[in-house]
Amino acid sequence: MMDANIIVVGAGCAGMQLINALLKLPAEQTGDILLIESNQQIIHKSWCFWTNKQSEYDFLIGKYWSELKFGSSKSDLSGEITPYRYNYINSELFFEYHNQLISSSSRVKVVHEEVKMFSSDSNLKQVHTQNNIYKAQHVYSSIIDYSTIENNKVLIWQHFKGWFIKTEQAVFKSNQATIMDFNIAQNQAVHFMYVLPFSETEALIEFTSFSSMDCYSDQEYDAYLKKYISEKFNCSYELIREERGKIPMTEFEFPACSKDGIIHIGSAAGAIKPSTGYAFNRISRHTEYLMKCFLTNNFNIKKLPGLGRFHFYDTLLLQIIQNQPEKVSVIMEQLFLNNSFKQILSFLDESTSLLQELSLFNTLPKRLFLKQVFKYVQAQL
Repeated sequence: MMDANIIVVGAGCAGMQLINALLKLPAEQTGDILLIESNQQIIHKSWCFWTNKQSEYDFLIGKYWSELKFGSSKSDLSGEITPYRYNYINSELFFEYHNQLISSSSRVKVVHEEVKMFSSDSNLKQVHTQNNIYKAQHVYSSIIDYSTIENNKVLIWQHFKGWFIKTEQAVFKSNQATIMDFNIAQNQAVHFMYVLPFSETEALIEFTSFSSMDCYSDQEYDAYLKKYISEKFNCSYELIREERGKIPMTEFEFPACSKDGIIHIGSAAGAIKPSTGYAFNRISRHTEYLMKCFLTNNFNIKKLPGLGRFHFYDTLLLQIIQNQPEKVSVIMEQLFLNNSFKQILSFLDESTSLLQELSLFNTLPKRLFLKQVFKYVQAQL
């Protein structure tokens, strides 16, 4: 049995951002910190987010783009997004920085154990692993229990596989990222390609699916990637490395804390935006909120800020993705055709006004969304 003042369960994006914020405080404020993570290997990922101001992790941004592109069978659109920047962070550098931060701190201890359960004892929280029971006054956890998601809630997986390639010829526009290209077979699901050029000859090309299935076979992913590269760029290339993953997209409103008083962070707190899968900015905002609570000794933690009407919008789109996936490319096409990239980024970042949102919705297929609103209201009765 080992005690600490703070326990963080999960050394992912949210856990590391939280520890980074805690270590900016004096040691007497935080006390000892215990980080529990079962995985000893760094999972290589690409994290992207857009900002129109300075961010905490600007120094880790490996590449940013000032222009975005959208493609579908009817349109091929591009637009400049200043003052926004679309940013890329390599998770390897992110974890390397935070691991160095932790190793240089005398108040953080790391153990690699699998958490089995949580409990509470008097005013202390308990974390049970296969070997130990750890106690702390405050416990933050990124572990998701998918069994808690209600059966009547939509749960869709965004799963993807990407290739980092190097071409013999200059084929990429290095300052332009393709956020969505629907010019691929849909096959009763939502499929699109995502292209991040790092130079005129280097890029990450990623196949993405929104589906009830949590993954496809390697052969299916590879077939989409090979066909797209061949048809879109028609070039010889070298495969440098691969990345793959899956992200839950759900309307379920994750609780801020468990019944034992464990504070949820990251995806366990609902930090993944349900309709897009983007999380980095939302994790940063949630971390700021949790730090305010910690500093004011207010542990009546509320659900992730920024739900409200935006959660309603996300729910409508998720239900369309689940029930009418063939309509999604049409919705996205209308969205990008009739609104600027900057307007869309502001809306997806949940920083628009209601009037701006109504103007944006007026450009989308009205009958489709009105039907979905009617179904949503019926389900609530």
